[in-house]
Amino acid sequence: MNERFYEGITLDNRAVRVAVSGGKIISCSPVEPHGDLPRLLPLLVDLQQNGALGYAFNQLNGDNAREALSAIGEHLLVNGVGRVLATIPTAPYEVLKTAARSIGEVLDADDTLDRLYAGIFHEGVFISPDKGWRGGHKPEYILAPQWEMFSELNSLSGSRVKLVNVAPEVPGALKFIRRAADSGINVAIGHCHPDAETIRQAVKAGARMVTHFANGSAPQIHRFKNPLWGFLAEEGLALGLVGDGFHLPPEVTCVAMKVKGHERCFMVSDANMFSGCVPGIYQRIGGLDCQIEENGFIHVVGEDILAGAWFQNNRSVEYLVNYCKVDFETAWRMCSTIPAELCGIKLPELSCGEEAGFVLADFKNGSLSIRKTVFNGIEYQKQN
Repeated sequence: MNERFYEGITLDNRAVRVAVSGGKIISCSPVEPHGDLPRLLPLLVDLQQNGALGYAFNQLNGDNAREALSAIGEHLLVNGVGRVLATIPTAPYEVLKTAARSIGEVLDADDTLDRLYAGIFHEGVFISPDKGWRGGHKPEYILAPQWEMFSELNSLSGSRVKLVNVAPEVPGALKFIRRAADSGINVAIGHCHPDAETIRQAVKAGARMVTHFANGSAPQIHRFKNPLWGFLAEEGLALGLVGDGFHLPPEVTCVAMKVKGHERCFMVSDANMFSGCVPGIYQRIGGLDCQIEENGFIHVVGEDILAGAWFQNNRSVEYLVNYCKVDFETAWRMCSTIPAELCGIKLPELSCGEEAGFVLADFKNGSLSIRKTVFNGIEYQKQN
């Protein structure tokens, strides 16, 4: 078999030479550092990614699923993302079940895609129906948590749902959270406005994360009686943070990190199904129509309501370093190893016999450049 060699500076600042053959690492040895070495880093991880290039995970069916998963996957990989939870937001539940079945069937038949798509994040439909708190989700598709309905969807996917979002204040939510947690499924709370006691009860029942903290919130809230204080105060909750530069002012992210610590904060893209597309107005199924501005800001048409993000999770690294004054290594971990650990996703290590999966990148003058992503031994890079 042909061997390929990669040199770079690891996350713990070691200069190494990695030999790859047949999709596996066959050696990793130290080398003398020199000025042109890139960083050689763990794959980026995204626990909340809704689609890209006009494809949405919640709209997949037997006809388009393989094409969509392949196209989204390549877009992710050239941006350094090598593990992702395919996120299915609000839509008619029969449509979500079709999507879950389609994802499961494609991944059952394709080991490479199955490695990339580490599971499903069921963001919709068990969210608050209230205006503002439901964000850009259509209210007619929002439902109270129903364990049997959710279990059927999960079964159709091949038991691939690794994370489910719930509004804990709605009827039946706490019971649902307890059953999901007891079944080994990670539970996040978001698009919701519970009081502090309900948040405590949700954590006691098994909730462990907050979906895109401080987003999915009403634009105007009471200064004290809002869930953000409870999310910050509850030690059992890790915070998901959107790092595209539009969702969160840097000072909000800085406060979140100071309260929780870097190990209890993780970055997500919340990428819209039209992430990577040219500016314009686009129609969504299950969500209100959205507009992409020239600078990458996506919002509901005619409103100052966010509608996901245009950027992938590599953008979060730049956001953390440039605007939140986080060192590069910590920023990368918050977009890679920390979300992986929180959600039980295994990342390949730089050791013999492991999957050849890593990112070669440069970070200079505040700008992150992905030279190439090596995934299962295959190279992915943007075309000039």
